[in-house]
Formats: sequence, structure tokens, C-alpha cells
Amino acid sequence: MEFNKHIFSRGLPKTGQETEYVAGDDGTYQAGWWLRRTIANNRTRFIVKTIGGDVVVFDRATGLCWAGDGNEVGCNNGATITWPNALTYALALDFAGFKDWRVPNLIELLSICNYAVTSPAIKEPPFANTVEDFYFTSTTYIVATAKVWAISFDIGMTGQIAKSILRYLRCVRNGV
Repeated sequence: MEFNKHIFSRGLPKTGQETEYVAGDDGTYQAGWWLRRTIANNRTRFIVKTIGGDVVVFDRATGLCWAGDGNEVGCNNGATITWPNALTYALALDFAGFKDWRVPNLIELLSICNYAVTSPAIKEPPFANTVEDFYFTSTTYIVATAKVWAISFDIGMTGQIAKSILRYLRCVRNGV
């Protein structure tokens, strides 16, 4: 059997917490994929590119490509949207020369949270204009399927919200 795709095993990215508050907490170990990157040009996790006037962020830890600016088309121009419309919007999106955008799943969206900061709990830059509110994931909450998992970038908190209410969107694509 032959495969045409290369799979990179990187592990989970770091949380961003670097301060040790109590011995043994995340700040002690700073576990995650970006641990001990010592080569100078290999220390940067997020690479920002402008393609056709659109800002995208390549995540070297996960291999994903994110819409970079919360006020651009890749984030529904900073406007709120319902979950069903977000799915349709992402699938039809032509952004930065790519047409394979989608709504991220829960784990993918959690991977860009930065738990070393709040308001917003994401690295700015490269993720400019991130609203301190809930962003949709594509992951349905199985206990109540009229709800979906979402992440608030106020403090990096997860929650379940109704699919019918208006929330924010940050599209993603496989960047590798």
C-alpha cells in the first residue's frame, strides 16, 4: 500500500504558560511541541504571510493555516454568524488563494489559545482583531445536539452554545 501524503507527528503545542506559580504546574515543565527549540530560525511557532492581500497564519506546531485578521473575510469580516451559516460560509470561502477553508474543530481552536495572557487569550500578533467572546467550532455537543462547542478568547474557556445564536468565526485549513 502506498500513501501520497506525509504525516508529521509533532505532538501537542505548548499552552503558552511560562511562569511557574506552584512547583509541578505547566510553567514548571512548559510541555508541548515547541519545547527546547534552540535553533534561532526555528523558534517561531506562527508564521504570518500576506497572500493576495489576505493575512494568513501558518502554525508550525500543528501544520494548520489560519485566517489571521479577525476583521478580514477569513473571519466573516469580524461579524457574528449562526453555526449553520458559519459551516456554509467556510465551505464556500475563497481566501488567500485557497478554497478549502472550514470551521475548526474543538481541539484545533484550543491549540491557538494562549493561557499566559487574557483579554484576549490568544497571541496578538499574529491573530489580530480577536474579539473577547465565543468562537464557533465544528464540534457538536453530543449531550445536547442543538448546541456546539465554542471557545471564548476572553480567557480561553470552552463552553457549549446554541447553534442558532450569533457568534464569531475564524476559519482554518490544512496547511501542510
